[in-house]
Amino acid sequence: MKKLIAIPTIVIAIFCIPAFTQLAVTSDAIPTLTTPDFSKSIACPVLRVIDGDTIVVDSNGLKITVRLIGIDTPETKHPTKPVQYYGKEASRFTDNLLKGEKVYLVSDTDGDKIDKYGRTLAHVYRAPDGLFVNAEIIRQGYGHAYTRFPFKYMEEFKQLERFARKAEKGLWGATVALPIATPKVVEKQLNTESVMVYVTRTGSKYQ
Repeated sequence: MKKLIAIPTIVIAIFCIPAFTQLAVTSDAIPTLTTPDFSKSIACPVLRVIDGDTIVVDSNGLKITVRLIGIDTPETKHPTKPVQYYGKEASRFTDNLLKGEKVYLVSDTDGDKIDKYGRTLAHVYRAPDGLFVNAEIIRQGYGHAYTRFPFKYMEEFKQLERFARKAEKGLWGATVALPIATPKVVEKQLNTESVMVYVTRTGSKYQ
């Protein structure tokens, strides 16, 4: 009888090991985010990129300022804050993604529709390739997941930030640790990062 009781205990232990291993692997993996069906939606032309996480679009003839949900990029236009490290690079990245393009705006099911500044809060998808701009900014290291307020993709965005940090992408790169006394070196490395941005002009760039 003692042998019969011991066998199930061993079997349970064996099946528990793969389960914990799988959780450890997926925690740093890039999450899969499904693109909505926009076949019956009207895309809005992008009129201007204000900074890395704020744009202006034309919606049925109205100019609407859109704050991308769930992300925060370094400041460049804040009325009371100086230009922050990597702010210009983040603005350039978003401008490169959206300049002359059209986008689909999707409200979040879990959060607010308008922020305290009167800006429309939205998930932004580029037309026609469906690139999820909010997520791509975080994945490429030009902003971090903004988790102060709840939103639908919070866990996925935090996962994307972990990926960017681990890969030292964008603002998480080694240039952050360089001393201020070597501005020429910093400038050269930042320009190299910018080259990566300009290469990323079409949908096929993301692998």
